[in-house]
Amino acid sequence: MTQVQLEAGLGEESKEIPRNRNRPRRRKRARQVGGVVLALALWEVLSSTGAINKNALPTPAATLAAMASHLGALSSALASTLEAWALGMLAAGVGGIVVGTLVGRSKTADAATETIVRMMRPLPSLALIPIAILIAGLGIKMTFGLVSFAAFWPVFINTRVGVRQVDNLALETAKVLGLKRFSLLYRVILPSASPIIASGLQVAISLALVVTVSVELVGGTGGLGQFILSAQQGNETATMFAGIIVGGIIGWALSTGFARLVDRLIPWRTRGAGGTR
Repeated sequence: MTQVQLEAGLGEESKEIPRNRNRPRRRKRARQVGGVVLALALWEVLSSTGAINKNALPTPAATLAAMASHLGALSSALASTLEAWALGMLAAGVGGIVVGTLVGRSKTADAATETIVRMMRPLPSLALIPIAILIAGLGIKMTFGLVSFAAFWPVFINTRVGVRQVDNLALETAKVLGLKRFSLLYRVILPSASPIIASGLQVAISLALVVTVSVELVGGTGGLGQFILSAQQGNETATMFAGIIVGGIIGWALSTGFARLVDRLIPWRTRGAGGTR
């Protein structure tokens, strides 16, 4: 085989490798799209055939038409919901990481807070609405306060576990190299714990959106929850479903966007699993 033939063969192999690597991603995307199409088809069949009353389950076309006709109101409600969600996530993310790091690196603090954590973690945020109304009144302050309470726990718990599981050998090596407390925390502890912290944030993102809409539904504080409730009370089922679908789309977008961001910022998160998700 000549040199030219050999180089040509290697070039063809190098082109085939990326194609082979993209096949699993394409198959995954095709399955995801197929699942959505199948769900829409099932929805259409159940509604159009009368298997479920159209007053209770409008067709996808009617829902899309309602979404288009109420686009302005939906956009305004969604902006209010996302504002409360973002404020709650910011407070929960910062607070959960800071407190989780302090507790996770201290055996005394960990033991002192264990009972409180087990008591407060399963407490539903909606049960705190009366207290939140007394403290903050009706409005975005109450909503984002309850959202931050609910989203705090997965971030705090994952951070506490993550910093506690940092390899002692890595810590000792860093100390020998002269890293002090802040440098040790910034360059060793948090990067090592970041995959677990990211998992906590991933859970908190979806949980925070659920709590935001739920508080708006129950407390009537505006946003997407109140939009859905008003449509239901007005017997506008298609409009109600439009609000629900928009909430689902936003939840998917936030979760997917964060997952892709984590893959870029924390590439070592998936290396232990062979680089696959």
